[in-house]
Amino acid sequence: MNEAWLKVEDFRDYCRDHPVSPLLRLILTSDGTLVGHLASLFLKTIQVEVQAQSEIVIDDELSRWLEIPNGETGVERKIWLTEGVPLPSSGASPAVQNNSLGGPGRKPPARGEKKLYAVSTFPISRLKPDFYNDMKSGQKPLGQMIEERRLSTRRDQLEIGHRPFPEVAKELGFPQDQLFWARRYRLTISERASGAIFEIFSPHLSSSLLF
Repeated sequence: MNEAWLKVEDFRDYCRDHPVSPLLRLILTSDGTLVGHLASLFLKTIQVEVQAQSEIVIDDELSRWLEIPNGETGVERKIWLTEGVPLPSSGASPAVQNNSLGGPGRKPPARGEKKLYAVSTFPISRLKPDFYNDMKSGQKPLGQMIEERRLSTRRDQLEIGHRPFPEVAKELGFPQDQLFWARRYRLTISERASGAIFEIFSPHLSSSLLF
């Protein structure tokens, strides 16, 4: 399976013969909010660290996947989700913190263990102006922008893989041939394929779910 991308049912068949944590299986195949799942599992805030964000020309392969004309401009965002401070025992508190946010006299939250690396690409032609402006600012997690607007979203064409990603391995201090669980899918907003999401799960996350 190392170089294959599997549909959900094929991944489930694979898991029948290979030891994969039930919680990890659930996260990889979930259609829910990943940040919310991680906050519930670890009972800690999940911090969003924006590593890079820029406008790009979407390549032909991704254009076909998103069903858009070749050569369109998109917004590409690269982030880490990291483990933050413990959630309070009472009272409402957001599950997400953005490390790029702050202000005079505010100390940024301590950087926790990296749990997931994600790359998202959105064609500008598929984004409403207010959503595009929020994304362009780079100061809000994607899930928060969707929730604030009460947008109808779903994931489709979900595929799961177990393969090496040398650049991510280097960032996390693993050997270059380290295998990572990853998934990719289209994010459909209001019944239109509006973005491509690629998520790579740290082995630290996998090992912490082995119970």
